[in-house]
Amino acid sequence: MRKVVLLLVVLLSLSTFAFARGVQEDATSSGEPSGELIIYTSYSNDLQLILIDSFREKYPKIDVQLVEGGAGELKARAKAEAANPQGDIITGITYSDLNEMKQYLQPYVAKNNAAMPEDARGETTDGYLTYQVDQCVNLLVNKQLAKELGVEIKGYTDLLNPKLKGKIIAANPSNSSSAWDQLVTMLVVMGGFGSEESWNYVEKFTQQLDGKISGSSSGVYKNVYNGEYVVGVTYEAPCIEYIKSGQGDKVELVYMIEGTTASFHGNGVIKDCTNLENAKLFMDHLISDETQKHMERDGSHRQANLNLPTTVNFRIPMENLKLMHRDEQYLSNNRAEIVARWESIWAKYSK
Repeated sequence: MRKVVLLLVVLLSLSTFAFARGVQEDATSSGEPSGELIIYTSYSNDLQLILIDSFREKYPKIDVQLVEGGAGELKARAKAEAANPQGDIITGITYSDLNEMKQYLQPYVAKNNAAMPEDARGETTDGYLTYQVDQCVNLLVNKQLAKELGVEIKGYTDLLNPKLKGKIIAANPSNSSSAWDQLVTMLVVMGGFGSEESWNYVEKFTQQLDGKISGSSSGVYKNVYNGEYVVGVTYEAPCIEYIKSGQGDKVELVYMIEGTTASFHGNGVIKDCTNLENAKLFMDHLISDETQKHMERDGSHRQANLNLPTTVNFRIPMENLKLMHRDEQYLSNNRAEIVARWESIWAKYSK
């Protein structure tokens, strides 16, 4: 009897092992991606919905984990972990960041790259970045407060109005990508890179902040919307979201009369990351026609594939903006120097 029981136990164990092995082989043969993907992200909530949640729906067996923070904070984290990378993807990287970040990334040219505009393709960064967004900078004005103060705000020059001192909010270009874009735009449209004229403007503008600065890019537009400040120097997407949601009677999105700039923002694959194949899938997803069209239809963010026409009526087509050229190679080579000069100006007037 004991022999029969022992034989049954052995047979049951073998069948269980065979079943488990069969299930594993079926999952493998199905080719459905699984495992993990860890993304260091500075994406806003709506951009997470468009780019990350849609990826989760497409690949439900991949466990996508987010580590959220500002662009500067996440870059510092990736550097600190270089010997033992904990993330797979880092977002919010621009061409200007390449000199600083290239050694911490590994190249990958995503599928559908050929469909992108020439200046947004992977070849422009030797494959180190995959661009998903083209971002413009602008001003956001609280209409009621501006009316009460008796000021008209159409551009950078208007921000030097003495009535606005202490009533302007900006973020820190040292750790905010949108604030960096604002500093770059000021230098471009108010005199040009390397000119004392443009730096004179930056110094006068910094005095207007009256020693106060936002700890994050989101603090700029939120504090204007909430009535804490009359005007903020910020970027398109959250401002368009206000207009899109019917808040145009409260706040006004202003493209500076002197001009604005646009820059591609993208993502890099972290060097020696653990989940490389899933990281590649995410890059492919970002610039797929499906994802880029989804972003265009949503309308808040300008998709990197500008070959797609603008179909929403609450966003001005890029070709209708007064766009000024920004020399990305110059910015990449001189970013540290530019930030250091701004920090010295800020230290002078923030006491």
